[in-house]
Amino acid sequence: MNDDNFILIRDYLASNAPQGTGEITPESRLLDSGLLDSLGILSLMEFLGEKVGIAVEDDDFVPEHFETVASLVAFVTKKRAA
Repeated sequence: MNDDNFILIRDYLASNAPQGTGEITPESRLLDSGLLDSLGILSLMEFLGEKVGIAVEDDDFVPEHFETVASLVAFVTKKRAA
């Protein structure tokens, strides 16, 4: 897992998630835990586009990318490498 991407995403989630969501780890579930909702996903993708320069396409909004923090980090890492 790319530690830089994890730290960036973890810090974003910690700053924007509702209170009481607990510690954010790679295994943290994004939607099930309340870390993100549909609007939160859009905001996070906009943030990542600006911060790391990835272009997020409509086809990228699939459940697999937003299951856990680790799956989101893997998605961002793959997009950055492309």
